[in-house]
Amino acid sequence: MVYTKHFVIHTFDKLNNACGYIENAEKTIVTNEDTQDHLAHLFQYIANDEKTNMKQLVSGHGIIDPTNAYEEFKFTKLRTAFQQKKGYTLDLKTNKLVPPSLTELERKNTVLAHHLIQSFSPDDNLSPEKIHEIGYNTVMELTGGEYEFVIATHVDKEHIHNHILFNSTNLKTGKAFRWQKGTKRVYEQISDKIAAKEGAKIIEKSPRQTHTKYTKWQTESLFKQKIKSRIDFLLEHSSSIDDFLHKASALNLSVDFSKKWSTYKLLDEPQLRNTRGRSLSKKNPDRYNYEAIVERLKENTTIFSIEDVVTRYEEVETKNENDFDYQLTIEPWQISHKTERGYYLNIDYGFGNHGKLFIGGYKVDPLEDGNFNIYVKRNDYFYFMNDKSSSDSKYLTGTSLIRQLRLYNGTTPLKKEPVMRTIDQLVDAINFLAEHKIEGTRQLNTLEEKLIAAFSEAEETLDHLDEKIIELNNLGKLLLEKETQGDTEEIQKQLHEILTDATLSEFTFEDVQGEIESITLSQSLLESKLENTRNEIDKLHEIQAIQSQKEEQEKNLKPKI
Repeated sequence: MVYTKHFVIHTFDKLNNACGYIENAEKTIVTNEDTQDHLAHLFQYIANDEKTNMKQLVSGHGIIDPTNAYEEFKFTKLRTAFQQKKGYTLDLKTNKLVPPSLTELERKNTVLAHHLIQSFSPDDNLSPEKIHEIGYNTVMELTGGEYEFVIATHVDKEHIHNHILFNSTNLKTGKAFRWQKGTKRVYEQISDKIAAKEGAKIIEKSPRQTHTKYTKWQTESLFKQKIKSRIDFLLEHSSSIDDFLHKASALNLSVDFSKKWSTYKLLDEPQLRNTRGRSLSKKNPDRYNYEAIVERLKENTTIFSIEDVVTRYEEVETKNENDFDYQLTIEPWQISHKTERGYYLNIDYGFGNHGKLFIGGYKVDPLEDGNFNIYVKRNDYFYFMNDKSSSDSKYLTGTSLIRQLRLYNGTTPLKKEPVMRTIDQLVDAINFLAEHKIEGTRQLNTLEEKLIAAFSEAEETLDHLDEKIIELNNLGKLLLEKETQGDTEEIQKQLHEILTDATLSEFTFEDVQGEIESITLSQSLLESKLENTRNEIDKLHEIQAIQSQKEEQEKNLKPKI
């Protein structure tokens, strides 16, 4: 298991005594009880002979002698100041330039260096040499190899750990390394990727380690969406406010109606603060308040048991989690390595921009032929990690990921139209009511009305896809004409008639053909879904008609008084 930490160093006195200590390390004892004291003797601490197998596990990058890193860090900063003509003064007596003092270099609370720690669990069964290599590769990727650093692997404790110091001054440009809000997360992701490849277990970070960030994160959309989903489900399946509260408890949703604004909290998630109901709907802040819920529940006439509601909700959530917008088959060479949590994919994001990206195992199905199916939603986010420099790393949406993967293996992705998900949800809800012999209610009528509207939307979508294919075929003709005849100016004019603001350089013939294949698959899938759904609804109506006839016959058979 890998833990990571980060500290900044602002003054040179916190890096002093390095040379004398490294030359005679046994004379100095450094405790780790006080962070400031620890940083004050940082170089001497990380290169301690007793901790590092007599310096066999000390190495560096961009420096001549790792045991003299303090002086080399300092020289790099003085050299940069000279190149930038900052701080140097002319001594009129000697006619020589006098470098700025260390105090001048420290002014404005400048960050002089960054201290990183990587701690590994004994359960990982990694050798000190391998852990040292992991740390070295981690900081090389984080800094792009443009910042000098020293790394020491400590073996004095049960958990072997790396101490890494890297200079904040860029060796090439002299610019300062920018440790921003998201850099710690980037550092963790790079560390996880490299460590997982070597067999280390990757843990989910505890919220207690970053309380402020976690509290802010948990008040945002993730928990709100889950709370809103559960309330909406309860509004459809509760008969009274007491029934609502009982079922909310069964769905692990805490509800408080005691104040002006209702508050909610997920009991099966690490949610620390309550969420106000008014924050769940911008258009109608009162929608999830007590009075509105009471009025909404008056419309329901059907009673469901708590057991039925819990089972139904779990089915809905499972289906949502497993749902996808894109399905794409990828080949073994596109998998870098597998971990307990998932897979790291090899990605080329543009020319010469090679890296890796993590995708959870629940989104991947290994196939018998050795290939893999991946399932991605449009708005999923994945972090692309450039192999050479973290400055070129970035987040990709699910749509962008599929586009990049398809580009390099030529496979056509299966794309689901959003209306298909709507149809699935409505059909499932109608079947649920039918299973409980609920007929002629407002709920069933409303669901059937929504389903009819979804059918109309699906048919419009099919028409739109037809138009899209015609447009793409015309575009393909122009691109093929460009490749065979080369009259770019005339072809560009024709392109403007199809796409007003487009240019020929934006497209390739292969890309267009791939998009046509993808849309054709989507059409086929949507048409099949509509046909199957029509059949299911027809069967449902037949069952309802038979049931209605039976009830009518039973009424007629009753003796008249």
